[in-house]
Amino acid sequence: MTAENREAYRGGKKIFEISGVCFGYKKKEVLSNVSLDVADGESLGIVGESGSGKTTLLFLLLRLAKARQGSISFYGQPLAEMTGKGLRNFRTRVQPVFQDPFLSLDPAQKVEGIIGEPLISLRLIKTGKEKKERILRALENVGLGEDAMGRRPEEFSGGQRQRIAIARALVTNPEVLIADEAVSALDIITKIEILTLLHELKERGNFTLIFVSHDLPAVADISERIVVVDRGEIIEDAPARRVLRAPVHPQTRLLVESRLTLDGSR
Repeated sequence: MTAENREAYRGGKKIFEISGVCFGYKKKEVLSNVSLDVADGESLGIVGESGSGKTTLLFLLLRLAKARQGSISFYGQPLAEMTGKGLRNFRTRVQPVFQDPFLSLDPAQKVEGIIGEPLISLRLIKTGKEKKERILRALENVGLGEDAMGRRPEEFSGGQRQRIAIARALVTNPEVLIADEAVSALDIITKIEILTLLHELKERGNFTLIFVSHDLPAVADISERIVVVDRGEIIEDAPARRVLRAPVHPQTRLLVESRLTLDGSR
């Protein structure tokens, strides 16, 4: 990131600080010397083609994988050192929404159990009444009603399932929501609806949003700042408008020139 771009994002407190991170399997380097800051309240898009390393970066931010080299900190605390109560606190404050709502929701559970699971596993509630109130509030936030609680995932459409997945993430009142390809499995109309919902939720909830996708139009629609990842390296990091109008790296220019608009036209 250039000094000019860093200055533009100094208004918010740093949530994530990633420095010199490398990650790989045996001889294959998935991420190489990645450095990145995420500020409080940002809408950050991370975009790259399949295999670029963007989802690996997301897994490192969620501490679902550990870096081979470098450091990642959350409000100044190294993720690698978190254990017990500290790790549980991190899981409460940083929540994911994954790609496929057909796979990310347990088909054996009813919606009440799916959304309530983080409240129980993270020890965030004391009574059944409190649990139900928080589940209902989470459902209302994503446009679903109380009748959804007693139904199973198979009874909902793909868009509704993704709303349930978002409700599950928001039920802990996180400070950071990390979405991994959260609209890529949806049809174009539903994709627009979910992007609109995320916009509205961020405005109401005042959380930091990290949106990871290969879909540049979707990333551009929801992000203030875009990071472009290619072959395990960050090749561009700038305000979304500049990335779209004046990309610097040749690979970014190719992404911009070949992108499709959200309605499917060129």
